[in-house]
Amino acid sequence: MVEKVKDQTRVSSKHQVTIPAAPFRKAGFEPGDTLRVEAEGAGRVVLTRVGELIDRYSGCLDTGGDLRERVDGLRDEWR
Repeated sequence: MVEKVKDQTRVSSKHQVTIPAAPFRKAGFEPGDTLRVEAEGAGRVVLTRVGELIDRYSGCLDTGGDLRERVDGLRDEWR
């Protein structure tokens, strides 16, 4: 008989894991979320909801408005 330990999981033969309910809820994940998976050294994997990555890096490029002007110019060419 296998004893279950709270908030632990096993890696299946297909490299799949099930996130236990408590950490899943605490992370704010929802069924259907798209997650980015990153290894942070041996034995550590970080899951980040893709929408949060977009929010984190949105507006990081400071182009002084030049990028917006170029994009608008390209759009005008296609009209």
